[in-house]
Amino acid sequence: MEDPYGNNSNSTNDNNNLDNSTSYNTIPPTTPVPPPPSGYISQEDEIPPLKPSNWLWHSIVATILCCLPFGVVGIVYAARVDSLYYNKQYNEAEVFARKAKTWTLVSVVAGLLYVVFWIVAMSTGNLPGYLENIIENNASGYNF
Repeated sequence: MEDPYGNNSNSTNDNNNLDNSTSYNTIPPTTPVPPPPSGYISQEDEIPPLKPSNWLWHSIVATILCCLPFGVVGIVYAARVDSLYYNKQYNEAEVFARKAKTWTLVSVVAGLLYVVFWIVAMSTGNLPGYLENIIENNASGYNF
């Protein structure tokens, strides 16, 4: 059948029936290459230093058994060590760990000195005299 506009209908059918398999690309697409690192990555950035001991349980035991004020300071410093370390503030975590250790040991030493003082006072027999003197001088107006 002939086209009313003068076109050959066979030529349009030939165009529609072309084998499109030759138009496909048989080469697989290349995979994108990741960009090179922006800068030199040092070993310090890859591997963090070891986490310092936080001295938390030591501080708690020293607070309960030895000296409350110094032990509480040790607990405060010890509680900050882990959060600083996990926020990649390694130097600050090390400083806080040393402060926690120092205050915990100060608490233990103060507790030991207190116990030694009471043992010496009890063993010399002067403890009742010390206590009577304290009561007489600081009784705030009350007579005992």
